[in-house]
Amino acid sequence: MSRKDFDEQYEEQYFSYSGDSRTKDPGLRRRMWIAGLLVVSIVVLFVADRYVTLVQPNIERIQTQRDFQSVKSLENDVRKVLDDFGIQQEWVRERSIDIEEIGHVRDLWLIRVPHDLPLASVNLDLKAIVEQYGGKAFAVENTRKARIALHITFRGKVRYSLLFMPTPEVSREAGSIALLVDGIDDAPDGEIERYLASREPIACIIEPHKDNIPLHTQLRKHQKDVVLHLHFRPVTEQESRFELAEDLGEEELASHLHFIIRNFPGSSYYYVTSERALGLHSRKVDDIMHSLGLQKLESATLAYIDRGSRESVMSARMNDIAALSVREGTSIGVVELRDGIMGFLNDEMTRLRKKGFDFVRLRRVLKD
Repeated sequence: MSRKDFDEQYEEQYFSYSGDSRTKDPGLRRRMWIAGLLVVSIVVLFVADRYVTLVQPNIERIQTQRDFQSVKSLENDVRKVLDDFGIQQEWVRERSIDIEEIGHVRDLWLIRVPHDLPLASVNLDLKAIVEQYGGKAFAVENTRKARIALHITFRGKVRYSLLFMPTPEVSREAGSIALLVDGIDDAPDGEIERYLASREPIACIIEPHKDNIPLHTQLRKHQKDVVLHLHFRPVTEQESRFELAEDLGEEELASHLHFIIRNFPGSSYYYVTSERALGLHSRKVDDIMHSLGLQKLESATLAYIDRGSRESVMSARMNDIAALSVREGTSIGVVELRDGIMGFLNDEMTRLRKKGFDFVRLRRVLKD
């Protein structure tokens, strides 16, 4: 037998044996599978043990740090909500409750509030803030003592408890404010429509010109308080009986004012401006208007909000008007009616009402 024939015969026998051995010994394959599964199980158990002992505590620490950061930020927002409702910092007493057996700290806030505070609105605003941080809040009411406790939870643990305690010992610093819009005859149609549709007690200043009669009719239809702006020019131009001038005689002045009132019926208030000081002439105007049943609005009592300012500056000016109402009991704010003004006023009225300010009709302020 040649070497080549021997090699071929050996190779055929070898592969024939190997194939037969795999086919005829299925137990070997099972043992190999079992061994593989054991190895995989050991690796999984090792990784799981490393995760439990090393990784998971780090994750919990990171989560705890994030919770504390969220709680700190939340605390600032909670204080802002309380301030939005006129709750002063000195009305709040803070205590920490350390629950050692579970390693948990709860902050208890004892908050004295005036009886007129809308606690339901306070709770709603606080719940909305808490939800933004992934926490939950629930309120518990003690009807016998008229107290409400709001509990704030994180990851199933109560982190804050706010106890609101109505008491006559504290009161919010707030007054009554009347608002007026000026320049309505030059305002955009859309803003005029928003003003007419508004149910807020916002009065309107209008110049008694012939072209403004239809607009005045709409104002009366929507039951708006109207203030007539009487502006005197230095010299009579005799263009119209709606025009007023400083050199009008007493009879002419009375005739012009009667004519204006007849064409702008239902108006209850007026105020006077001129390019020069009216002096004694102003007394004549006041006597005539008083006889016609109109009440004077002093220009010195009006606090104007500059429409050309940034919204933040306008909001700061509204705060000045609110502060004036605290000092004087009442105040009157005026702003020119332009695009976006009604939205601005609605937002500011909502903000200041939370603090306890009251927005009233002009007659309430002038009566006081």
